[in-house]
Amino acid sequence: MQGNAFKVAILGGGPAGIAAALMIRHISDYDVYLFDANPKIGRKLSVTGSGRCNLTNLELDPERYYSTQPADLSPVFSRWSPADLRLFLDRIGIPTIATDDGWVYPQSFSAANVVQILNGNLTENNIHIIENTKVLSITLYENQFRLTVDNRKDSLVFDRILIATGSKAFPQLRADTGIVSELKKFGIHVAPFFPALSPVLLENEPHKLLSGIRLDVNLKLFRESRQIDESFGNIIFTDFGMNGPGCMNLSHRIQLLLENHPYFKVDFIPQEKSKIIEGIFNSKQDQNYPYRDIFLSILPMKLVDFFFNEWNIATDTKCSEINHQSFGSHIDQLRNFKMQIKGTKGFKESQACSGGVLLSEIDLRTMESLKIPGIYFAGEILDVVGPCGGYNLHWAFSSGLIAGEAMGKP
Repeated sequence: MQGNAFKVAILGGGPAGIAAALMIRHISDYDVYLFDANPKIGRKLSVTGSGRCNLTNLELDPERYYSTQPADLSPVFSRWSPADLRLFLDRIGIPTIATDDGWVYPQSFSAANVVQILNGNLTENNIHIIENTKVLSITLYENQFRLTVDNRKDSLVFDRILIATGSKAFPQLRADTGIVSELKKFGIHVAPFFPALSPVLLENEPHKLLSGIRLDVNLKLFRESRQIDESFGNIIFTDFGMNGPGCMNLSHRIQLLLENHPYFKVDFIPQEKSKIIEGIFNSKQDQNYPYRDIFLSILPMKLVDFFFNEWNIATDTKCSEINHQSFGSHIDQLRNFKMQIKGTKGFKESQACSGGVLLSEIDLRTMESLKIPGIYFAGEILDVVGPCGGYNLHWAFSSGLIAGEAMGKP
């Protein structure tokens, strides 16, 4: 840490911090120090996407991101689109591949490989990697930032700092938001963190009877009689409630609704599925065709039998025994099945968080603080969360790259 070179500190060795470090060194000769509290950088990145590392999404839509204070994220995604990010990743040795649904992965389908390659790039670019070190405090003195860390007595001095320390998600991987108290000393406002992309806990018993069923549904989240949000995607019922992208994409809204008894309305036959069932019933209504088989054409047997029990109908009932009014009632229940929400599985099982530094505190063109010049932010520490499917890794990389572009300038 000796000499008079321009020094930059990056707090957090996740995708945002790593991307920023590489960008700074790409456009400048600044001395870059990357701090991480874990024994190895990229620890959370190494387990993303069930170890497969979903990097971005070709169908990325800025409108699908959530912030406490809604903001226009187009400056970020116009600068770093999915195509731009893939070019960057390819340039540093991480070629990518897109699935039919637009989800983008490394060609290796290995998050661990991605972390190893990023680490190699950091070493190649002479970036100082300071692992197993937690930054305890930040002070500003004569336009420079002094950091105190947990394993050194003397303070460290830097000209610019990037805070990319993440959120409260995955505390078992040493996720830590202790830096928030330091930000508040500078007058920087931070929204409370809540679990996001988390499995959902349900009340009562239906989910236990449905445990193991997996399918695509449309979910509507309600508070009392008011719809708050909705999501389409895959879910799986479990002994505790519900898992999968379909419900996880709504989980960040749940914590603030718990006092108002939130619930889901589950549509088990969204889009064209209801029309298929209706068409089969209309063609078979006057016949001795098994009524149960109409629903088995679309839905899992366990789910069909659950609803036949709810409707108090024998499984050998014929279509000729069901009138149009009863059939319409059954369709309505399949499309609006109410499930009471108890909560979420919490930070330990959430992939991300809502909350963090409010976007009104920064310039989205540079990620620099509007109050304290020289402090930048990127990644999960900012109050931005997207749905499953590469949205959050794209945000981490792109916000880090933008911060790095700004920090590397004279």
